[in-house]
Amino acid sequence: MRHWTERAGAQFPTVIDAENQFGALLGFKAIPNGLLLDPHGIIRYAKFGGFDVGNSADLAAIEAAVREHGPSPQAGSVNPDVHQAPTRVDALLRDGVRRLALGDRDGGLAAWRAALAIDPDNFVIRKQLWRAEHPDRFGEEIDFDWQKQQLARERAAEAAGRS
Repeated sequence: MRHWTERAGAQFPTVIDAENQFGALLGFKAIPNGLLLDPHGIIRYAKFGGFDVGNSADLAAIEAAVREHGPSPQAGSVNPDVHQAPTRVDALLRDGVRRLALGDRDGGLAAWRAALAIDPDNFVIRKQLWRAEHPDRFGEEIDFDWQKQQLARERAAEAAGRS
């Protein structure tokens, strides 16, 4: 992620939620996302799916939110002291991340495949699998056309498997 934020000239801190804890808390199933939180945990800007600091509109929205201190607190808030019990999908996603970090690629991919079988509309999991299995599609430039084709192939295979 550092490569893309540096390339875009982002002047704000960024984080990677590798275990999707924040994603599970907010309930999003697509990445990349952009969230700007103030020091009190109030969301001042949110874009779920398709966020890109290289996109001038996304960057301008963040800069405006920072300048203006964001919209009113009704936009949403996150209490970092609130912990949701992880779902089975969350647990499998985290297990996959841990296994890959420990060098157990096959175990990590198996965990993610099990999570995807439970929640086939979860693009956080799908993209983790794609990135691990096809790193060449997630290099300097992300191949979004390939992702669309891959999704169509997977959906067709999933539909055939249910028949």
